Amino acid sequence: MELEIQAAPQKTFGEKLAKFISYVFHPLLMPTYGFLALLFTKNYISTFTPLVLKIFLVGVTFVFTFIMPAINALILLRLKRIKTLEMENSEERYVPYISTALFYFSLYYLFHTAGDFPSIFKLLILGAAISILLTLIINLKWKISAHAIGIGGTVAAIIGISFRLMIDLQLIAIISILVAGLVGFARLKLNAHTPAQVYTGFLLGFLVEFALMLFL
Repeated sequence: MELEIQAAPQKTFGEKLAKFISYVFHPLLMPTYGFLALLFTKNYISTFTPLVLKIFLVGVTFVFTFIMPAINALILLRLKRIKTLEMENSEERYVPYISTALFYFSLYYLFHTAGDFPSIFKLLILGAAISILLTLIINLKWKISAHAIGIGGTVAAIIGISFRLMIDLQLIAIISILVAGLVGFARLKLNAHTPAQVYTGFLLGFLVEFALMLFL
């Protein structure tokens, strides 16, 4: 009796593109992108911030908000606490989310105790940390899109900063909104979330960061 070997279905261009977008705009990269947008575009914060300090801020943010959580996820994968780095199962996300929130709050504490430090950078990280905790809580009952939360918070941060500091970030805001559309498309194309999970995620990330920018 011959065994039939079925080849794995080939991914379409749309699926490959969606996977690429999901990686490039991973939620853990959003704080770094936010800092890059603020520090390396034409505005008075960028103008009066020395290059050495810009590199330090972006570097420290990248380490605390991406490198450390990524290493933690790889360790959990090695220990078989998670099956894949995508953590498609909601139960797998508890430990990674808690540890990631701790990394984010640690960075916020570092910025908070750094003395005369612009509050805008503190709020960016604080908003991301709060969003992670809310994601963890919601994830106990319902799978919400972390990607949508991340880009929603980024869009809100850019718009909130432009209002708070009275600087023109219109072009960056438009680009971030377009990216939000791409991220939403990617998560839906990959069947990673339902439309409700994506829209709710974006709204949650946006409201948390925008409220901090306007009221703190």
